[in-house]
Order: sequence, then structure tokens, then C-alpha cells
Amino acid sequence: MKKTVTPTFAALRQAKRKKPESIIPQAKLLRLFQIIAVLKSGHWTIKHMADRFDTSERTIYRYLKLLEEVDFLIEKDFENRYFIITSEDDPTQSQFSVEETRLIKKFILAGANDNPLKNLLLKKLSLNSEIDSMPRLFLKVRLGKFVDQLAESIKEKQQVVLKNYHSANSNEIRDRLVEPIHFGDNYQSIIALDTGDKICKQFKLDRIGEIVELKKKFEFEDLHQKNQTDIFGMTGDSISWATLHLSLRAYLLMREEHPLSIPYIEKTDDGYVFHGPFSNFEGISRFILGLIDEIRIQHPPSLTEFVRRKIDGSL
Repeated sequence: MKKTVTPTFAALRQAKRKKPESIIPQAKLLRLFQIIAVLKSGHWTIKHMADRFDTSERTIYRYLKLLEEVDFLIEKDFENRYFIITSEDDPTQSQFSVEETRLIKKFILAGANDNPLKNLLLKKLSLNSEIDSMPRLFLKVRLGKFVDQLAESIKEKQQVVLKNYHSANSNEIRDRLVEPIHFGDNYQSIIALDTGDKICKQFKLDRIGEIVELKKKFEFEDLHQKNQTDIFGMTGDSISWATLHLSLRAYLLMREEHPLSIPYIEKTDDGYVFHGPFSNFEGISRFILGLIDEIRIQHPPSLTEFVRRKIDGSL
């Protein structure tokens, strides 16, 4: 007769501990999607979310912190209810956003290494998202190459051509012969003298098609401006401060296009207020003119006058 072996308490406890570990990544991923869905559809207090998902308030706070770390815009209203900011320009709900895609991939790669469904999930994710993982990988490698090329050009004081540079201001795509001076914040841009109009400008690396090294020395080094650029990518001799009232759309676009503005933005009863520094009317006014019905200038009056003159064509 076969002897029945009764598991010890320690063995049962170890088995119980192992089982949840194998499903934590998938369960956490599902819970995150559920939280994203409810926060996009309405406003929730921490307690209501904890009750809704049958978990602790502390756990909900951890989920919200994780979502903020992957760039979800989580806000709180005056009744301490949380929600995810959305706008008219959001992708349809049937398509994953950039943030959702990044989050899904993070958990699949971290928790499903031995799961036979991993590659299938990643493939489906690329087909049903705003971005594809391979182009993003190529973009990262390409930008790294640009940084190396520009750093060498700065060191050797040599001109380069930014091939097929896409200007967001003029919406033109053309070559720019420049003399690189220094990198912008986080190496996302390069400050360089445009030899065409002899002005120092900020060029975003991800808008460059290719960099051609000419092995030709700087010709206009006396025109190089070493001072740092402002939030809007412009340089100047002095710093002024502006106060702008922003609609939700203007707030979202300012965060996206000028992330250095984020510490200077506050939420108010009727929208958002930017109170921050700028060094040149051109950069900040360009942003205002692109959203003229979404932004109200409170200060300074000289900025209001500059924008007015831009509109009537006297500048």
C-alpha cells in the first residue's frame, strides 16, 4: 500500500508563496490597465479606487506613482479625486497610447521571460499601438550617433550640415549648414549658429535626417553665443518673466513641446497658469501665436504688445 505523504506546514507555505510570484507581473499589468481605464473615464478618490479594486489605499498610491513615472498626466480635483488628463486629440480608446505601450512592454519584458506568449504579445503590441518598438530602437541608436558626431564637431570646431532638418516653426524640410556650440538639456537638442542667417538657434536632434561632417573649420566663431537657451529654445542677453493663462489644450501642448516649463505651471480654478522665465520674445510669442485662442497673457505688457504687432504684421 502506497504511503500518503502529508506536506509539512513549511512546504505548504513555500508552495503558496511561489504561486503568486509567477502571476504577479500579469496580474499587476491587468490591474494597471483597469486603473488607467477608470481614471480616464471619471474622477476617483483613493478610497473609492481601493474599494473598487479590493485592495489597500497604499497600493493604489503605488500604482499612481508608477503611472506618473511613465508620463501619464494624473491630476487631482478640488474634492481630492484623481483622474488622467485627456484631450480632444487623444488616440481612440481601441489603440494603446505611447505611455501604455511603454508600460506594457516593461512588464512583459520584466515578468514573462519564460512565458511562451511573450513574443506573440510583443508582436500584437507593436501592431496595436501608436509606435512600433523597432523604429524607436533605431531612433535611439541614430540619436546616439548624432550626439557623437556633434560632440566631435564641437571639439574640433568644425561645421556640419544637418540634412533634411524639419523645422516645426516654418514647417520646412531643408539642409542647414551650422556651427555646433553646445548641447541642450539632456542632449535632446544642439545649440548651433545657422550660417545662413548668422543666428544661434536650437535644433532638435530627432528632427535631423542625417549629419554630414564637412571637416571645415568654424568661420563665424565670434558670433557664437555661449549662454544657455530658455524654455522655448531661444537665447538672449537678459531674463524676463511671463504669466500666461492656459487652457487644457495649451497646457498639454506646453508640457509636450517645452517640458522645461513643467515646474513653472500651476493648476487653478479656471485652467492652468504658467509663470516662468524667457529670454527672447520670439520663442514664447511663437508658442502663443500657435494657440492664440487658448492662451491669455497676463504679464508683461511688452509681451502682449509684441504679439499684437506680430498679428498685425508690423514686426
